[in-house]
Amino acid sequence: MGQITINDIHEACDLVSVHELVERAAMDATYGKDGHTLNGINVLRFLSRYASWNGYFGSGVATLAGKVGRCRHMFIDSVADATSHGLLGDRSVFVASYFFDAARDEFNDRDTEHRDTHRCLAQSTVAGVARFFQDDVSFAGHSIVSSITEEPVWLQTLNERVALGYGAGSPDTRGSVFRAIGYHLGSEILADQEFSIIDRVLRENALELVTFLESHEFEIEGLRHNSYAWIRIHSGDGGAVEAEHFEAAMQGARLALKYSPEHLRDELRHQILLGVVDFADDQQEFFNNVNEAPEVGVTFRE
Repeated sequence: MGQITINDIHEACDLVSVHELVERAAMDATYGKDGHTLNGINVLRFLSRYASWNGYFGSGVATLAGKVGRCRHMFIDSVADATSHGLLGDRSVFVASYFFDAARDEFNDRDTEHRDTHRCLAQSTVAGVARFFQDDVSFAGHSIVSSITEEPVWLQTLNERVALGYGAGSPDTRGSVFRAIGYHLGSEILADQEFSIIDRVLRENALELVTFLESHEFEIEGLRHNSYAWIRIHSGDGGAVEAEHFEAAMQGARLALKYSPEHLRDELRHQILLGVVDFADDQQEFFNNVNEAPEVGVTFRE
């Protein structure tokens, strides 16, 4: 075989289970276990943790692009290499460019007017949610936003695993590089599903919040960032940037296999799928824990 297809990705991670897990977490965040009352603390906790976890993927894919780009010995156009005595055959940076597409948007989204990093947009979303629920997120006259948005230990550990998944600190070996490519593929295809589901759940169950965020802005370095843009541009019903990034990543993965020795391609394809599973495992851990309230010394007003 030696090539990678969308069906391979689907077989590596059960998308139906993913949909159910994300939707259940988003529903629990908006209406809690009772299914009746919109809860500002829960919504803010959910979205701030989601922003925290997502905030490391831009740096991760930049790491991946650099990792692939360094591997001149690994991605070789054998025809050009043979005719140029090795000078013109490496395709590492060309392969890396397809992963860098995602990094480019993470650090300055091409579809927005200003220098909107996706991290800035996520921060604007969290700020807007805190503003909308400002009465809910106060206790005895004091804001408890910092307590609600504090990263629990499990999330800090999971965030560290993002760097590892993208190959930070690992040697530039074929197995490490191709497994990191798979981690990126998993992050892109599953993130597209995540944002689309979260967008739908918020619009169906917290439309007043969505309307507020769509009209609210948060200023960073003199630039004002719309508070719903982060969710909208990643959703399949909005900008669908994750779907675009996945297609680019698939092209990068196919080229990575094409420019690898033919007798190694089946094993390298296997490494890609292991990386997809790595991300799926991390995603499952995140959404299984995202709504867990921390043990604190005060009882928040529900």
